[in-house]
Amino acid sequence: MNKYLFVSLLAILLLSQFVGQKDYYSSIDGVKGGKELKDALHNLIKEHKQIPYGSGVSSTWGAFYVTDAVEEEGRRKVIDMYSGNVRYFDGEGSSVDGMNIEHSVAKSWWGGGENDAYFDLHHLNPADAEANGRKNNYPLGELTSVTWQNGVAFVGKADIAGVSQNAYEPCDEYKGDFARIYMYIFTCYQNLKWKYTWMNYAGSTYPTLKPWAVEMLLRWHRQDPVSQREIERNNAVYRLQGNRNPFVDYPQLADYVWGDSTDFTFHIGNWPIYEAPAVEAGSKKVVETPDNAGFVLLDDPSRLSVGDTVIIVSDGVAISTEKRTANRGATPVSVKDKTVAAPSPNVQLIVVEQGVYEGTFAFNAGGGYLCAPSNSSNVLRTQPNVDDKASWRLAVNDNGTVDIVAQCRSAHNRLRYNAKNKVFSCYKKGQGTVAVYVKLRNAK
Repeated sequence: MNKYLFVSLLAILLLSQFVGQKDYYSSIDGVKGGKELKDALHNLIKEHKQIPYGSGVSSTWGAFYVTDAVEEEGRRKVIDMYSGNVRYFDGEGSSVDGMNIEHSVAKSWWGGGENDAYFDLHHLNPADAEANGRKNNYPLGELTSVTWQNGVAFVGKADIAGVSQNAYEPCDEYKGDFARIYMYIFTCYQNLKWKYTWMNYAGSTYPTLKPWAVEMLLRWHRQDPVSQREIERNNAVYRLQGNRNPFVDYPQLADYVWGDSTDFTFHIGNWPIYEAPAVEAGSKKVVETPDNAGFVLLDDPSRLSVGDTVIIVSDGVAISTEKRTANRGATPVSVKDKTVAAPSPNVQLIVVEQGVYEGTFAFNAGGGYLCAPSNSSNVLRTQPNVDDKASWRLAVNDNGTVDIVAQCRSAHNRLRYNAKNKVFSCYKKGQGTVAVYVKLRNAK
């Protein structure tokens, strides 16, 4: 095809899409902000097709095959906003092992009834099953302490309107996505009688969301703008379900409904259909946090992964960067609510690698691997390679401490802390038990 003809056809298709979207929103053109605009949006988006819940080509998993997938070397990879795990669809309509259908706004919030919200694709997502379970039905929040995380999803305590509350916080890459989903849900279903009211009022068509939730969601909405992926998903859901998320098409609507433009009238002609900014090829939005970022207590060895950064702590001190001949020094560290907020530069950051045996780990501590002795002495050294002395098996105790046992034959193979001598070393028994804290992975 002639390239100029192709470009012209593409331009026509894009123009027709934009014109169609403007027609879709014609009923809100010229409506004053605040309650009137929210009511108009509610009336616009509340009617839509109900997609059957579950697996099957015409059901939720069949929809996810279209709305939450990206082509990768001839396979369709699942887009998961709840974990960094890589999974693939086996076929159209098939559920994916290790994943659930997740309601971003928990169905228990309205009592769990199978109403339109129960089936609504705009807030249904394929989600890592463990993260889904950990998230529970908690509200969104900005965590003050973390009890579980996988680098993408974070669970812990948040200060919600002055009360410490269990909460769920997505990584920065998805904060805006969740904000726009919640704005949609509490507009589309503003007339529901809500059972749980952490973020919203029990029965309020406006503003529906509580002030603290409005402030946080608007901030997330601005800090993480609409992405191309959200635009494509919104278009796909519209084709399947017949309604759109207006806060994706017109991000400005959020301010007209809840923000600083509630006293003004919304005119479509003043705002173009939103287009996501170009992203440099090969760039990544999610990055690791700085070395002084928070560390959270490891409560299950199965959640430790190769590539994680950890610190080893006992009784208010951590393994330090001080290297001694036969053991490792200790440096103070502040532990609060099972979290180390910002360890000092003297704390040894340890990168987790694979041990020589299945289920074991090696600890790279500044260029050398922590290793236990092969004799009867109480020694903790570093060595340049990974063998059985540098391969450690972990078992978490009920009190949160960890048995870290080297896989060599020496009886002195348990990593412990000697409070009297203020050193970390290897012992046969006794001495202070240790805990492992894993560095949070978040996004810019």
